[in-house]
This record gives sequence, C-alpha cells and structure tokens, in this order.
Amino acid sequence: MNETSTPELNEAQHSGQPVRSLQYMLDQLAIHNDRLVRLAVDGIFGERTLEAVMVFQREYRLPVNGVVDLNTWDTIRAAYFQAELLYGAPPPLNVLPNGTYTAAEGVESEPMLIVQAMFVSLNKKMTNFNLCQMNSCNDGETHKNLREVQRLAGLPITGTLDRATWSYMVQLYQALVTRG
Repeated sequence: MNETSTPELNEAQHSGQPVRSLQYMLDQLAIHNDRLVRLAVDGIFGERTLEAVMVFQREYRLPVNGVVDLNTWDTIRAAYFQAELLYGAPPPLNVLPNGTYTAAEGVESEPMLIVQAMFVSLNKKMTNFNLCQMNSCNDGETHKNLREVQRLAGLPITGTLDRATWSYMVQLYQALVTRG
C-alpha cells in the first residue's frame, strides 16, 4: 500500500503485507490507548482486525463500517506517526562532524559538551566514571572518562574522542540511562 493508492481493506478482500501494516499500526496505537484493540500481526483481516478497525473508526469519529478506505487509512497513519513522535524511540543523535573526527586531550569542541553531559548521567549509574567539568574541553576527568570508555569497549586507550569511542558511549548511555 502506498500513498498514491486508494486502498480499501476489509475482511473479505485482503491479506498479506498491507494488512500486517494496518495491524501493526493499530496495535501500536492500542498500547497507549486502552479503548483501542490490541492485535496479533498475522496479515489476515479477520474478526479481531475488523473489530479493531471499527473501534478505531468510532474513537476517531469516522464512519464505522469496518472498511479501511483512504480516509480511515490516512487517519490511522497520522495517529500512528503522532504516537511514534510521543512514545517511539528517539532517532539517533549524530553529534560528531562528518568524516574523520577526533578530539584529543586538551582540544575544545562543541560535541565535548554533550559527552560531558552524558558522563554526568553515566556517573549516577556506574562508579567507573567521575564527574567532569562542563567546559567543552577534553581535559581532566573528561579525558580520564574517555579512557575508561575505551577500556570497557576494548578500544585503544588514548583518551581521544573519536567515532568508535562515541559509538560505545552511546550504547552505554542507551543501556544504562535511557532504558534504565
């Protein structure tokens, strides 16, 4: 199903990937809205999918007929994308400039402020990291913390911020801070 087609999905007509997409979006919406129906994503437009479509149509003040016409499809997609903005995983943050990037000891750079903020949060989760100054400079405790990241990752221990060190830091941060 693409944006240029005018789909109509109902119990008698469709199965396969378009129905899987529909079921997935409806199920994701139901996670955050108890009035909607949770679904198994099986690609079959059966009774449970029909019920989920009709409940969605009622909740979003659409004609309640169980048919996924273009208006219903667009409303489901818009609601799904809005839910993803609110509840979905945030996109990765690429803070290092394109190309080969390094910030050796003593180098000041804007990305270093983000690294230092990450160390503040990681310090609350791991005793391996020390609090560091928020000065955008790879010095003192920041430099020591970068060396510790490299040690944990099995990287060469240089204390230099580079892409490999950043990548491992992001993994640590996601595992320990954002996922708790």
